[in-house]
Amino acid sequence: MTERGDRGRSSGTSRASRIAELIAEDFFGDRLELASRDMAGRAWLGMPEVEAVHELQSSEAARETEQDSSRLYSVRTSAHIRARGGNDRAVRLFLTFVSAMDRARDATQLWRAAMRLYQTRPTTFDPEHVAGLDVDTLQEVLRSAAVSRRHRPDTAAWHQIATSLAYGPDSPVRRMIETGRGDAQELLRDLTTRDEEGLTRFPLLRGPKIRLMWIRMMVNPGQAVIDRIETIPVAVDVQVRRVTENLGVTATRGLRLRKAKPIIHQAWMEAVSEADIGGPPGIAGTCAALDPALWFFGKHGCGHCEKTDRKVPFGRACDHCVRFSRRSSDRDRGSRTGISGGVTRPPQPR
Repeated sequence: MTERGDRGRSSGTSRASRIAELIAEDFFGDRLELASRDMAGRAWLGMPEVEAVHELQSSEAARETEQDSSRLYSVRTSAHIRARGGNDRAVRLFLTFVSAMDRARDATQLWRAAMRLYQTRPTTFDPEHVAGLDVDTLQEVLRSAAVSRRHRPDTAAWHQIATSLAYGPDSPVRRMIETGRGDAQELLRDLTTRDEEGLTRFPLLRGPKIRLMWIRMMVNPGQAVIDRIETIPVAVDVQVRRVTENLGVTATRGLRLRKAKPIIHQAWMEAVSEADIGGPPGIAGTCAALDPALWFFGKHGCGHCEKTDRKVPFGRACDHCVRFSRRSSDRDRGSRTGISGGVTRPPQPR
């Protein structure tokens, strides 16, 4: 990390920039105190989607090296190789279908279930194959694999995404998955565009959180090259809002999440523009890199402290915590004034 001067920056932005640097450096550099949360492993490489992609790539490499030429071109393996693409295209397909399911549920459970489905029925991730399936048949596959949660709308979305990728009009999303090249703003427009009947070609990928996460995943671990990735803000959810508020970067606790999102977007965009943060290839130095670090910190860092109702340091950014430092200050002030928790103590006998 490079220490930068504060000239030309407000104290708020300077502070937020430093927090962004600390969180990203600890997250990608495996410096977080995972043991304090009874966790093992690594932060970035332990993210559900990254872990799933790495395992799929490893199992596929082992599968191909163990097979002889006759088995390699069997009907089953040919379908598998076509779905996988033998390259990054298959990874982007996997990430695309599963991202659409990633809402209001445990991410680790989803991505592991999807990985098992890929290993047993890889054609479920082949757009042409899925587009030709009966919807009820596809629903049973996704339901039994525990990949879908709201089975009917999840299945309908999976089928529509497959149909759009296999037979839909040429579009930025299709080109990016096929070629690994795209533009962030064009992709955002494509994801949110509706047809004359008000329908979208990529349902469940167009949500304000999922579409930002999906673009980041296409770059890493999807290995796509996406221009203007620096224009993509963090994907705000309850975890990102939690860490943003607890570290004093914004003060939106009285607002609904929908109204708080643009404020949080702007705060981190300004912070990252003046920070020196790292990250994986393709997203380093952008909000796309900060995004998974914030989510991880909010879920496992702040989430743990709020659950235990005490400050248990997780990373260097914890030094900037206002939630528990404010509480400590209130307790200290209360002990000096005879006030505790906002309740006046009765007069004590002399």
